[in-house]
Amino acid sequence: MVDEETPLVGRVTDGATKRIEIHLEMLRFWGLAAGSVLLATGWFITTYFVVYPENDNVSTPWDKLFNGAPSDFDETQTFIFEMFHFSHTCSFLDFNPSKTVAALVIMVHTIPCNAFVVLHYYRVMAQVGPQWDNLKSVCPTLTIIQFVTFLYFYMVFVNSPYGHYGDPAATTSFTLHYVPYMLWQMGVLLMGIQQCWFIALKDVIPFSISREMIWRYVQLLMVMFVVYSSFVWSFILETPLWDTTGPVGKTAAMCVMYGWDVAAVLIPMIMAYFEAQDGNISVITFHEIKQ
Repeated sequence: MVDEETPLVGRVTDGATKRIEIHLEMLRFWGLAAGSVLLATGWFITTYFVVYPENDNVSTPWDKLFNGAPSDFDETQTFIFEMFHFSHTCSFLDFNPSKTVAALVIMVHTIPCNAFVVLHYYRVMAQVGPQWDNLKSVCPTLTIIQFVTFLYFYMVFVNSPYGHYGDPAATTSFTLHYVPYMLWQMGVLLMGIQQCWFIALKDVIPFSISREMIWRYVQLLMVMFVVYSSFVWSFILETPLWDTTGPVGKTAAMCVMYGWDVAAVLIPMIMAYFEAQDGNISVITFHEIKQ
């Protein structure tokens, strides 16, 4: 009798079948949590090993670590600080040797996130019922966008924002540096939308959060993404949305930038952890097919 486990081509050999049980939300949790590892690693290496700007009075990493010597990294001299009048977390990842290490460490984020994206696609497509039709119709497109934007996130380390604000060459480098990051943000946004949609249809929202609150959160993410991107592009095009030289404007900009990290990364990470406690596992089965 043919059922959902019947092979589409050929027949199963007498070889063993390998069954893997996995909770997909733990992949998402570890992928998002890896961002903290990346930033911590970047901060450590930048603080103790990076020399920027170049100077003749450089302390050794040993003196910085054990003898209290000051860091040779001056974030106020970076292109990003000069542009926005405050520093961004990526400044700790932009200068060698930090960015070389970061380009390797980022795989700890990319691999589990992309594994989640692919497996979540199959999880969505395996659902039955007309209520899933809309999500299924957009899932292939959302999956491809997320996979590609996460895969190429490492490109932010290729074009570091060297130079000074006002120099056209430095602005070009920063633009090439920012675009992969913006696309990664879009991927994170789409992951959040798709995941909220999924748990709402599945009725497995943690903490007894209502569907209305979930959609308000999705709307907040979309607004934050638009504001964040518009803000950065306005500075690239030298038409700032608002002045960040004063305390009010600077605080508003920092709320947008660091608020994004909380809303788009920290909250989904926490949600993923608690969603992983519901006991709903996915099963991956491998076996050979004889032609």
